[in-house]
Amino acid sequence: MIPESRILWQHPLLQVEEKLNDQGEWRLVVHRGAFVAVCLHLYTDQGEEGFLMVRQQRPTAEEPFYEHPAGMIEPDESPSAAAIREVAEEVGWLLHPQDLILLHEKPLYPSPAFWGERGYFFAARLQVPQPVLTAYAGGVPRKFSDESLTLVLVPPERVLSVTQNLQTVAHTLLYYAYLGTPYRGVSPASL
Repeated sequence: MIPESRILWQHPLLQVEEKLNDQGEWRLVVHRGAFVAVCLHLYTDQGEEGFLMVRQQRPTAEEPFYEHPAGMIEPDESPSAAAIREVAEEVGWLLHPQDLILLHEKPLYPSPAFWGERGYFFAARLQVPQPVLTAYAGGVPRKFSDESLTLVLVPPERVLSVTQNLQTVAHTLLYYAYLGTPYRGVSPASL
């Protein structure tokens, strides 16, 4: 009897296996677990707003990526607990579970034909004082032992044009679909 799957390679961060499909062909599948991402929409009582995003260098491109705060879910951790932890780690802010809005009830798979990673997408709309927006507009660097990043306030009309990350585009569009577009000028043409 032919096995339905076989592990080719394992690493603490991911596993590569082959799976037998319905046509009897072996398909490569990479598993990395589950991740969370949190779209942080900041606004003031005067109506000024922006998305607090992470700008960091990734090994796949020369230009830095703009992304929503995100990270992997730890074993035995719920998606909402992971979202709160990731925002605390990357941004330095402690969110309350009631601050989180789950944008899609089921996990989403970025590239299901090959990549077994699944994601949970959240949002948080937070009213902040004007000086907070001003501080992040210029970028606030954060250094960690394993990475460095910059927190940047991105105006709503620029989010889709500054990111090269498909996951960030999809996350932003999920936000717009769930909560509405915060800026009337955002459209597919702004890509």
